[in-house]
Amino acid sequence: MRYPFIPIWMTSMTLVWAQSGVRFLNPVFSQLRVTKNIQYGQNISFTGAPVQLYMDLYEPLGDTMAKRPVIILFHSGSFLPPFIAGQAFGRTPIGTREDSGIVALCKEFARRGYVVISATHRLGWNPQAQTQELRAQSIIQAVWRAVQDGRALVRYLRKDAATANQWRIDPNRIVMGGSSSGAYVGLHVAYLNRPAELDNPKFKLSDGTVFVDTTAPGLDRGSGSNQGPDAFEGGSGNPGYPSNIQAVLNLGGALGDTSFIQNEDIPVISLHGVQDPTTPYTSGVVITAVGNLPIIEVFGSYSLTQNLLAKGNQTALLPDFAGDVPFVGVYGLAGAGFEPFGWYSNSSASDVARARRYVDTVIWFATPRLFKVLNLPTIQMPLASTVQITETIVLSLPQRLSEPFNIYPNPALTPALFIEHAALRIQRLELYTLTGERVAEAAATNLTSSYMWELPSDIPQGIYVLRIHTDRGVFSERWVLCRP
Repeated sequence: MRYPFIPIWMTSMTLVWAQSGVRFLNPVFSQLRVTKNIQYGQNISFTGAPVQLYMDLYEPLGDTMAKRPVIILFHSGSFLPPFIAGQAFGRTPIGTREDSGIVALCKEFARRGYVVISATHRLGWNPQAQTQELRAQSIIQAVWRAVQDGRALVRYLRKDAATANQWRIDPNRIVMGGSSSGAYVGLHVAYLNRPAELDNPKFKLSDGTVFVDTTAPGLDRGSGSNQGPDAFEGGSGNPGYPSNIQAVLNLGGALGDTSFIQNEDIPVISLHGVQDPTTPYTSGVVITAVGNLPIIEVFGSYSLTQNLLAKGNQTALLPDFAGDVPFVGVYGLAGAGFEPFGWYSNSSASDVARARRYVDTVIWFATPRLFKVLNLPTIQMPLASTVQITETIVLSLPQRLSEPFNIYPNPALTPALFIEHAALRIQRLELYTLTGERVAEAAATNLTSSYMWELPSDIPQGIYVLRIHTDRGVFSERWVLCRP
């Protein structure tokens, strides 16, 4: 694409020529602010314990636009805790809001003028349940919890827009999606919007029990002072505000059933590896990442878009993108599998370069289509060739102390453990015996909220004290090694 040139007059009166771009289409901001660890909600975890829900927000620094479109991205990981997802996929880090591909996309969209959010949702289900219908029930319940959290995040943004207006988002231009399981969340927030849609034999046990009780209260849907108005909306917070979205950015996700699709007029923009072994590009039975066991039939980008078109949900992309193949709003990534735009601790330099090219492909395909469906204004701005990141950490001391680290397995049978925190970022780890002898230490290459630690193989069984150095202080936790 050729861009027009605009002149910029400098104080010395010399004439400098700068390339011009269009906000939301081209990278026009050179400085970004990342605000980390913003709590948007809370609910009950898979294990029944209270859990806080956090997000990181990326925005152009110095931006003066009063109302800005927002893109919410959820990470991949098959709805499993990062430690288990890392083992299942053989890749770390994975399953957090700091996943490489998601962070890269957040930065690229923010450079173009969006407010972009990388968020986490509740994780956990039983991928090794004894029967397929129990595995299907467990995964659908995991999706349901994540969808409730996604709705709460949208409500948080609309509440902010109506009150403090800290983030200056446009409540009528909200996009949700993400990578793989994260894209499932956006798709189901968009299209799983009536309780009756789960009253389907596909989502019931053989005895007729529904997989999901859509009337069950969440954390703020109980009784007394915590009574909430709508159990279907979920109890993750910010009641009283709408949770609808305007579009979905689907990166390798799927829909549980095409019967969910009505004429919601919510367009879906999809990029999907056609050889993805975890979520089918067309339709098929999902196989667990743990144990390769069948779970439930889903409809990937190709098949769900066929149904979206039949119900008129892709109309906003027409006529401009009628030439998309195989369908309007769909880009099949030939030869690609799961999350081709991600890279990991064991990725080579060439792997990283390849993943970054896929990031560019996502941006190239998605930006003009988002521009169209959100009906964004044409704003000419000078292009920015470089980018600088400013980080702001939002976390008070009482919040930090009230939420423990997740350390698992604990007790462990082998000298390996995974440490994570919803908000703190890990810098260094030390392991001590109860007598005060340090037996191991490790430093995180990059600050991260999750860390997988492979300890020396000759560490004896026993009770240890784990010292965790973070960006907000040093904390001690107990860890037990029980060798078989």
